[in-house]
Amino acid sequence: MRFLMLSRFLKRREIMLKNNLIVLLFAAAGLFSSCGNVNRYSITGSLPARYDGCLVKLTPATFYFSEEKPSPVDSVKIKDGKFRFAGTVQEPTVYMITIDGVDYKIPDMASIAVVIEPGDITMKYDTLGIIMAGTPVNERYRATIGEAKRETVRQRQLLWQERDSVKRLPGSVENEVDTYYNLKSSAIFKENVIPASENFIREYAGTEIGEFFFFHCCGKDMYSKAFVDEVYPTIRPEIREQYEALIRARQEKQEYFMHSQKATEVGMPYREIVAWTIDGKEVRLSDYVGKKQLILLDFWASWCIPCIQEVPLLKKLQEKYKNQGLQIVGVSVDSDREKWQGALDKHQPAGIQISELKGWESVSRVDYGVQAIPFTVLIDASGKILARNPHGPLLEEIIEKYFSQK
Repeated sequence: MRFLMLSRFLKRREIMLKNNLIVLLFAAAGLFSSCGNVNRYSITGSLPARYDGCLVKLTPATFYFSEEKPSPVDSVKIKDGKFRFAGTVQEPTVYMITIDGVDYKIPDMASIAVVIEPGDITMKYDTLGIIMAGTPVNERYRATIGEAKRETVRQRQLLWQERDSVKRLPGSVENEVDTYYNLKSSAIFKENVIPASENFIREYAGTEIGEFFFFHCCGKDMYSKAFVDEVYPTIRPEIREQYEALIRARQEKQEYFMHSQKATEVGMPYREIVAWTIDGKEVRLSDYVGKKQLILLDFWASWCIPCIQEVPLLKKLQEKYKNQGLQIVGVSVDSDREKWQGALDKHQPAGIQISELKGWESVSRVDYGVQAIPFTVLIDASGKILARNPHGPLLEEIIEKYFSQK
């Protein structure tokens, strides 16, 4: 009898242990599952249907002064006005969302910053810009910087309406009106975005989020001195060094540019230009200086409408004075070979046409201190600069006077 009772007790004990084990296994499974969900994120975007088929890319954010250029970690096409990214993240991290084929005149659409953190992030668009929401940091950004940017757009929309009305008034001077309203536009940005940016960045000072938005919201020089003194020291030393190296390089470039303007004043010797024709032939300005009576440098670009408008006059001058020794050298500051080629084919500008295809970073542009185009330089037979940036009737007058004295 005792043996039977012991046997039944052990049997019940075994069943209880098995049940407890099953409960523990389910609990563990739930624990691991919940741990996995803790670090999961999703980004769901809603955009107008006209963007269907556009490719959306998700790329780790970098500082604008960093040489690092990361590749996208994910991409997806917009379908029915929607797109979605999902994955895991260990800690809140800034990424950039870029959309191929969008209208970059829409506020904030060129490159959209998003803080990826655990949770469901939503991205919505309206005429005031992009709204990021759904997770703690993105909600905080939306309530501060995001709302300040939207208010800036609202006020600017009214401002541009007022500007356009003023332009239609009799006697208004368009350039003066534009200058006045551009200053008001800058003031709107400063009043709205800078205080909001300081508040947001201050909350995340000492984190990578704070560092990124410190440099990418407004720029160090736009913040209040008290804010910079408080927050700038919290940024990692290596990041500060990268930024300060960029500032030094910019200052050196600006100093050289100002030197170039003085070095190419009237009466100064010409500076060498080395560039290439559309078919790849190297051309040096020194190949023509001294061999021609007068060199006309014409800095232009395919995208510059005022430059194209000067083409007929330059053709006229080339035809009129070619036998007397006028040589036009067109120096394009294009960066796209195909666009340069297209402009050459369409407009057939006068003279020899060369380019470094480095855009605004062209050495020749910097060496001659060219701030805007079209820009002209006349170089006489001795290699001295005769005139700097004459246009229209003044350009014709200088050239006519020069050859009449020969």
